[in-house]
Amino acid sequence: MVTIKEIAGIVGVSTTTVSNVIHGKAKEVSPATVEKIQKVLKEYNYTPNISARNLASNRSRIIGVIMKSQYEYENNRFVDPFVSELLGGVLKRANQNGYSVMVYNTCDIQELKRYIMSWNMDGMVMVGFVAEEIYSIQAVCSRPMAIIDVCDYLDMENCISIGLEDREAMYHMVRHVISCGHKKIAFLADNDVNVDHERKIGFQRAMSEAGLEAGEREFIKIIPGDYHLLVNMDEIYQRSFAYTALVCVSDYYAVHVMNGLKDRGRKVPEDISIAGFDDSYLSHFVRPALTTVHQDAEQKGKTAVEQLCAMIENPEARCYQKIVFPTELVIRDSIRKIDLL
Repeated sequence: MVTIKEIAGIVGVSTTTVSNVIHGKAKEVSPATVEKIQKVLKEYNYTPNISARNLASNRSRIIGVIMKSQYEYENNRFVDPFVSELLGGVLKRANQNGYSVMVYNTCDIQELKRYIMSWNMDGMVMVGFVAEEIYSIQAVCSRPMAIIDVCDYLDMENCISIGLEDREAMYHMVRHVISCGHKKIAFLADNDVNVDHERKIGFQRAMSEAGLEAGEREFIKIIPGDYHLLVNMDEIYQRSFAYTALVCVSDYYAVHVMNGLKDRGRKVPEDISIAGFDDSYLSHFVRPALTTVHQDAEQKGKTAVEQLCAMIENPEARCYQKIVFPTELVIRDSIRKIDLL
């Protein structure tokens, strides 16, 4: 590939002049010279060496999206609309700010540390972690982090935390379900930590205030993975007869449960009501349309990149911050009103 030095020799100008034209800094260069340089660039199909430029500035212009799975057998995380919408927001804002994005997913923290240390990323968007894991990762990497949905307080610099009032959002969802006459309600999630734990507490608070049972019996654990979820659905089907409504930790699981119960002969919402959380595109397309909690996953991703860019460009701004996005209850057709007596 032709070099800047060679182009400068062909046109008869300095390498600085050629470099300024390539990078759009040609105010001090005559229009005739700009035209000559651009003609040679086109003729030789010149492509800037981004790696060399970044190396010279000690910047990679790479943002890493680091995702942690809970289990080795967990489904491809990108089939969950929340994850894909979040990633879409990251990609959109990163591209607008001149950054490339690398995505890495694992359930092994030690493997993740080795990966992070192998790449010179300018900043990272962290998804699916708890606070203890974030501290462990920061011990080997001082790059700025935007952390999505970590509910614990993070006493650390170089960090922006982005999330929701998950406990309050689920509390209001369950209050709505109770207001529709339901007294026997179960909560479904694949774990009891972090965001899922906060939503479970919101569920328990609403049930307790209404004088309803909300112990471990009302927690139905979903086991991720195609095979495990298929087997798990038989248990969910059997246990569903003890309840009139099921509140799921996400739309992704709510739709799985809805379809699994319908395949086994239970009608939604006639036989059992189901609610979700996220207001992803699945909640619009499934029938009956899903009652859920709206959050803007794409904007979470955009905000993560905006905050990372600010920390990268201005190291003095690298102090802990927490951004909390609003939520909204979205009432659709999957929760049936039943006799209040």
